[in-house]
Amino acid sequence: MRKAVLGVLAAMGLALGQQQVTLFWSGAITGPTSETGAPYGAGIEDYCRHMARSIPGVVLNCVVRDDRYDNATTQRLFEEAVDRFKIPVYLGYSTGAMLQMKALVQELKIVTMPASNHVGLIDPPHGDYFFIPVSTYSEQVVALLEYIAKLKKGARVALVVHPSPFGRAPVEAARKAARELGLQIVDVQEVGAGNLDNTALLRRFEAAGVEFVVHQNVAGPVANILKDTRRLGLSGKMRHLGAVYTGGVDLLQLAGEAAEGFLWASPYYTPEEDTPGIRLQKELVSRFGRPAAYAQNHNYTAGMLAAAIAVEAMRRAQERFKRINNETVYQAIVAMNGPNAFRPGLAVSTKQGIEVDFTKSERTGAEGLRILEAKGGRFVPVTEPFTSLLFRRVHYGQ
Repeated sequence: MRKAVLGVLAAMGLALGQQQVTLFWSGAITGPTSETGAPYGAGIEDYCRHMARSIPGVVLNCVVRDDRYDNATTQRLFEEAVDRFKIPVYLGYSTGAMLQMKALVQELKIVTMPASNHVGLIDPPHGDYFFIPVSTYSEQVVALLEYIAKLKKGARVALVVHPSPFGRAPVEAARKAARELGLQIVDVQEVGAGNLDNTALLRRFEAAGVEFVVHQNVAGPVANILKDTRRLGLSGKMRHLGAVYTGGVDLLQLAGEAAEGFLWASPYYTPEEDTPGIRLQKELVSRFGRPAAYAQNHNYTAGMLAAAIAVEAMRRAQERFKRINNETVYQAIVAMNGPNAFRPGLAVSTKQGIEVDFTKSERTGAEGLRILEAKGGRFVPVTEPFTSLLFRRVHYGQ
């Protein structure tokens, strides 16, 4: 019924001489990592519907598809979006599929914003049309290592990562950063959703003298490890930290009291903070009948941010060039900086008045992040927004 109503609205818009432009996303609404993908996709769809008539002379057609975390399905849906809908911008999802599609995206010259924050997407070759809305996984993990170095000089650290390109993304940068910080990475383990008993893993870490465990994963596997850490009486021996997709309300709900003290690197405002973007998130969740927990979910926030950047780029393309296509959207997004930076109120900033900015060479948008700690059932910031200078040195040699 909803699709039928949207179709009628789109037809009415075309009848009035308005251009129809499709905002298209595909990702894991079901299947592996769907605890992230379902709210992320909902955030995109709801923000798009909210902004459907916000661009003069244009009606937005909002299309969200489930790729079930399957690379072949993702590419098929992308090709369908290009051929059928003539998309001017593509909102993607998984690391593996996005890496696989880099050459095709470069050939078609379509601005692509993935949910994945893998730095390899914006690195050469074929990275010119990828734009990551927030800091990369590698920067988030390096920032966590910098925080560990302040807590304990020479600390012994283990990395626990998802068994995928997404999970492995920051390992190389983490190893380099640890050497510069004087930390010891004594183990790297891959853990997925099927690991329900992590006793052997944690005993291995205990025997190696691990003091800090840094996670690059989604919330489910991390919650299992936190509960096992508590069950085994190891909470006082090793501290857990994680990059952006490990934390938030999902972790708090899944891990319960075992989440207490978890340190989380996040670029997003928390549900308790009163910003225009967070207020809008709560309004959209209510208006479109989403699960109430989505009002607290940073993955929904992330989807909103990706959609907001895309819609704003299309608005600026229409305003400046009087047409919306892949080339005008690209020109609009690389000019989204300085006094023309974008401020949707969803991500933290290190620069006064600047939240999201891009150039042809700087293709991460909201580069600020904070370390937050789980305290009493919510995440509380324990740092001011910052960027990691060490990450730029270990990754780019700057």
